[in-house]
Amino acid sequence: SDAQPLVSAGRLDRSLFDVTALLAQRYDTAHTSALPLLVGTADGASAAAARRLTAFAEQSAAAQKNQKPQKTEKNQQTQKNQTAGTTRQAAAPPRDLPSIHARALSVPQQDLGRFWNQLAPAAGASRSASALAAVPRVRLDARVRAVLDRSTAQINAPAVWQKGDRGEGVKVAVLDTGVDQNHPDLAGRISKAQDFSGSSGPGDVFGHGTHVASIVGGSGAASGGTRKGVAPAADLLIGKVLGDDGYGTESAVIAGMEWAAAQGAKVVNMSLSSDSPSDGTDAMSEALDELSRSTGTLFVTAAGNSGADGASTIGAPAAADDALTVGAVDRDDSLADFSSRGPRAGDGALKPDVTAPGVGIVAARAAGTTMGDPVDQYYTAASGTSMATPHVAGAAALVAHEHPDWTGFQIKDALVSTARTIDGQRAPEQGGGHIDASAAALGTVTATGCLTLGSFHPGDAPRTATLNYTNTSGADITLALSPRLTGADGRPAPADTIRLSSPTVRVPAHGTAAVTLTADTGRTGRGTYYGYVTGAVSGASAPAVHTTLGLTVHAPVHRLTVVSYDEHGKRVPLQPVIWGADGFESYKDPAHGIAEVEEGTYQVNETFLVDAKDGQEMREVVLPEVKVTKDTTVTVDARATVPVEIRTPRPAEQRGAISYQTYRALDGHSLLQGTMYFDLAKRVYASPAPPVKEGTFEFSSRWQLVAPLLETRAAGLPGTLNTYYMPASPLFGERGATLEAADAGDVSAPALGRVRGKIAVLTNTTWVNEADVVQRAAAAGAKAVLLVQSDDNPWTRWRPDGDRWAAPTIRIGATDGAEILKLAHRRPERLTFHGTSRSPYLYDVMQISKQGIPKHITYTVSERTSATVRTTYADNGGAGWAAEQRFARRPFQQTTWNQYNRFVPTGFTRTEYISAGDTVWQHLVHHTTVFDQDQPLAIGERDTPRTYRARERSAETWQGAVVRPSIPAGTTHPTTRTGNVLNLWIPEFTDSQPGHWTRLLESGFGAGAASGTAPAATGDTTAAVLYRNGKKYADLPSAWLDAEVPAEQADYRLDLTTSRTEPEWHFATATSTSWSFRSQRTERTAPLPLLQLDYDVPVDARNTVTAHGSYGVGVTVRAQDGAPAPRGVTVQVETSTDGGRTWHTARTGHRAGAAFRATVARTGHGHGTSYVSLRVTAQDSSGNSVRQTVERAWAERR
Repeated sequence: SDAQPLVSAGRLDRSLFDVTALLAQRYDTAHTSALPLLVGTADGASAAAARRLTAFAEQSAAAQKNQKPQKTEKNQQTQKNQTAGTTRQAAAPPRDLPSIHARALSVPQQDLGRFWNQLAPAAGASRSASALAAVPRVRLDARVRAVLDRSTAQINAPAVWQKGDRGEGVKVAVLDTGVDQNHPDLAGRISKAQDFSGSSGPGDVFGHGTHVASIVGGSGAASGGTRKGVAPAADLLIGKVLGDDGYGTESAVIAGMEWAAAQGAKVVNMSLSSDSPSDGTDAMSEALDELSRSTGTLFVTAAGNSGADGASTIGAPAAADDALTVGAVDRDDSLADFSSRGPRAGDGALKPDVTAPGVGIVAARAAGTTMGDPVDQYYTAASGTSMATPHVAGAAALVAHEHPDWTGFQIKDALVSTARTIDGQRAPEQGGGHIDASAAALGTVTATGCLTLGSFHPGDAPRTATLNYTNTSGADITLALSPRLTGADGRPAPADTIRLSSPTVRVPAHGTAAVTLTADTGRTGRGTYYGYVTGAVSGASAPAVHTTLGLTVHAPVHRLTVVSYDEHGKRVPLQPVIWGADGFESYKDPAHGIAEVEEGTYQVNETFLVDAKDGQEMREVVLPEVKVTKDTTVTVDARATVPVEIRTPRPAEQRGAISYQTYRALDGHSLLQGTMYFDLAKRVYASPAPPVKEGTFEFSSRWQLVAPLLETRAAGLPGTLNTYYMPASPLFGERGATLEAADAGDVSAPALGRVRGKIAVLTNTTWVNEADVVQRAAAAGAKAVLLVQSDDNPWTRWRPDGDRWAAPTIRIGATDGAEILKLAHRRPERLTFHGTSRSPYLYDVMQISKQGIPKHITYTVSERTSATVRTTYADNGGAGWAAEQRFARRPFQQTTWNQYNRFVPTGFTRTEYISAGDTVWQHLVHHTTVFDQDQPLAIGERDTPRTYRARERSAETWQGAVVRPSIPAGTTHPTTRTGNVLNLWIPEFTDSQPGHWTRLLESGFGAGAASGTAPAATGDTTAAVLYRNGKKYADLPSAWLDAEVPAEQADYRLDLTTSRTEPEWHFATATSTSWSFRSQRTERTAPLPLLQLDYDVPVDARNTVTAHGSYGVGVTVRAQDGAPAPRGVTVQVETSTDGGRTWHTARTGHRAGAAFRATVARTGHGHGTSYVSLRVTAQDSSGNSVRQTVERAWAERR
């Protein structure tokens, strides 16, 4: 592509093209109105282009700001560990970032194409070094997120306090989500606070910053001094760089770093991290290194919480050379599972530097927040490298107080070299080990903390480095030195890999000494090696100090040339992806496809989007196992691909988004790449590949197939024609139609005199109001209209909602249209149309080829490969169509590719065939259509993600009566009590199917989910009230939040009301539910005894009871998951058919356990349909009760 040379040259950030990461950062059009970028402003060849880009972006942003804002969906979700109120982000104001010679700016989404045009001409068609140098560096301004009594003792801080050192006078800046300055532990402890996030000011409404600041330097006043911070007398500076939702941008963080250094902070705590690993060249890391060297400030950073993803997961800015990077351990010094591991991505440099306690850390809780696991009003427990980092920042303040003349580098060396290494943990996991504040601040000797010796290639000469030792005592100290180095496989490196100039070193009193280290890799095999040089005092039980070592030995480098051919056999100048265990490889000569890579195994792949007569095709050429042992040339040839063939039992067409992906795992690293395209793509091709011998490989493609919507045949032409209904076209009946074609001329001047009873064929070469032309043709007696396009791509997408045109209108390509007109001029030419919008079947297919790609890629839908689900989409009133999607994830995926919605009739049942196996599926159904079909469906009821077994058969109903608030069985969010906090997670809408649920958006924009990217229905409201011992305790916006209550046992009642008033929803228009229960403080999280009501009503697909006479309604009373089953249950069932003015008690019989059957007698007379409201009261022998009223719970047809 045009961008590849710029990416390879380092001028354009590769992450700008990582769609998965951009979606994860909510940088899609649904979540942000402008894409934030960092544009380099350094002098040189690119300066003029940088000024041009900056001016363009700021003018575009100003123009967008002056436009009338559009109403967008807002979604807010309160979670146990995170409260995030999300709206579509506006463009952040521009700011200069002198530490990285860049300007932060935002480009409106609609202007990104023009921004690219402003950027690309700087290089033009030339790929020369001088042309590329004229392009300024453009990077994504990526999102950054927030990632004691016992733990301070774990790092030996009390021993320092006993010596009178509490960090007095040392300035420590905390860059985070702000701070609660009124918290007793922080009151009077903060000298300055500044907001860089553009949010509500420096206050903390998220809770993370307050927690972190108190670990650094909280007084512990709220706990009588028990939970004081590591440096309780340090001078705290607060920079709010993360917004009220816990997220921020790199530019805001850098601005905070620059401010902290300018304020004279000796130590800066940064408990934040990027979502993706960094190689240390990102903007935040560059700023950190520059500020460290220019100001002497020590930046203490969180390694990140991506340890579950394995090695090389250190984020930014923790990847910076000069950062003191902190991993996390638990109370037993075991490495936390979540703690990000080294080495640093890219060059294998040593990271993290140290570890500290980061599991279950109890520290200050900001007022009104629920982050972590609240302990009481003032404290909460949380885990993460975010919690480990302030332990080290506080320890650094103690060291700075003892040695006020030391630079940040010296403080870092002291903390790293005196840390305790933990057996069983490797250097890339623990760095120098678990910090010891006392040894660092009060010890007598320190050493160089960490030494990354870099990369060695075949033939490299031995390399030397200096180890420095410092003695702060009044007596000479002699250390016995011992190096040890091991490879990733645990085997020791050859003994002569590391040599020291002396086996011992005498460090004079109040002085320093140096030892020369020589690294010689002549006999050392390829790989990464880590270890330590320890310095021990004679007779001591443990080394006094150590230096952490790391080096990488590379294999010979060879030229890899990738020659690319398109589907016509024409050589094309592409730069296909080259990926190996060490990551992506860049092209040294992009114009000729030449890269230089180490000996090893690589994957090479390229995607081709090819025009076809009936749309487009996607062709994936992948060479999953290219072994490079010498100069190698490989060919990427689109002609070598073969079609992916999906065989279905009944005629079916691909409709909606189509996608495919490749997954490759090699030497502990993995790569997932995917392509998703819209309906215009009809086919997928892939290149056959033999099974890989190393690691894991998979190719998979996602298909959604239904009965054809429209099949068109002409009597005088073979096969079917490529035609599409226009979006607002009415459809032919289920029997189809056969019509004679009549040439009606051009749409600009239609000749409609001979179209009566025929299909009017109109050449569409001029822009006109097509609906008006169709109206005129219908008025002239035409039964339908065929629009002949000016090109051969007639693709459009029919929608079932909205006003319909006057007659069925079909679009056809220029070539086929010309053939029909030619035939029509010779003799009467008939066109036959068949198809259906109500496909009785759906094939949700995930085709998979493991380890290799066969020469014939065929997937057959059958009982051996699929599960069968009879799915009913209940009609809840309105236009009769719903939006739905079944998301599919392979086991290695976190985000699905096909996220876009599709339409399904309501009051309708179809058979759905779903690929069995280890693919994880989740179904979402929204009760009406959404405006933008090309936005991810993120609203509506959902089920629990699951896999399916071959030959499995089941049935399910969506939006089936009774829709009401309930805690669904099997939920991952039970309603619980933790300490003094009620953790309420009650969805406002569940239906008759166990596990289906959704909740409305607090903004009133309808039922939705966390990402909230598609427009939702209006008119939803909810409210809750919590009563304690008969008195109102709190008004709540919903029952999906945390509520703090007193510790003592009390009787509670929770009232939850909902309403939905919109034309597309006729049932459950209002509900009222009251739960009564008893509760008191718990030491552990425990489910609340809220009784739940499940219903079984004999309704049809239109939520209507059609039986004559009385009928039975099942009511089951259950506890939520994890709570004891209710005993001694009694139930009363009442119904009303006059909107609740009159209630009739139904005869109720006990069946088994807590299941009952109520006999409902019809009360209406005559014919027609009436709505039945429901009121159920249930109580158990423990005094728990529930009373639920649902207006218009179902309908009766008389």
